[in-house]
Amino acid sequence: MNTVTTASVSLGAVTIGLGILAWHLTKWWKTGGKGGGPGAPGGGGRDPKALIPLLSSMALGMLSITAAGGLIGTAATFLLNTGSMIGNWSLVTLTGTATPEVTRSGLKALTPGGCALLIIYFVICVALWKSGAKILKGKIVAGVVAGVMLGLSAGFSGMASVALVTVTNTIGDKITGVVL
Repeated sequence: MNTVTTASVSLGAVTIGLGILAWHLTKWWKTGGKGGGPGAPGGGGRDPKALIPLLSSMALGMLSITAAGGLIGTAATFLLNTGSMIGNWSLVTLTGTATPEVTRSGLKALTPGGCALLIIYFVICVALWKSGAKILKGKIVAGVVAGVMLGLSAGFSGMASVALVTVTNTIGDKITGVVL
C-alpha cells in the first residue's frame, strides 16, 4: 500500500516553516552554536552539532507529512492546515499579497517499511524530548513544525523531503524485510 497524502501546502505555511528555520539559524549563528556570543567564552565557533536537534526533528516533520494517514499523518495534516491558515492570514494582512498553493507535483509517499522506520524514529524523538532540557524540547517542537510546513513544498525543502523519503523507504524496507 503506497498511498500518497492528499495534503497541500500554501505559501503561508512555507513562510512559517522558513521563518522557524531562519529564527533558529540566526540564533545559532549569533551565539556560535554554544550559547555565548562571538566574544563570549566558547562562542564564535558555530558548532554544527548544535543544529542536530532542530534538523533531525525537521526530518521527522517532513516524514510525518508524507505518511498517508493514521494518527501521525492525520496530526501532521492538521498541523499543516493550521499553519497554512495562520500563514496565509499573516501574509495577506501584513503584505497584501496572494497566497498560492505551492505543493510539489509527483508526491512521494512512505512504503510500509518506511512507515515502520518513521514510527521507530518517532519513538526516538519522543524519548529525546521527554528526557531533554526545556531548550531541547523547544528545538524539537520547532523542528517538527517547520518540517511539516516545508515537507510538501515545491521548493528546495521539498526536494530535500523527497530525498529523505527515498532513503527512509530504502532503509525501512531493508531492515524490516518488506519486498515490494
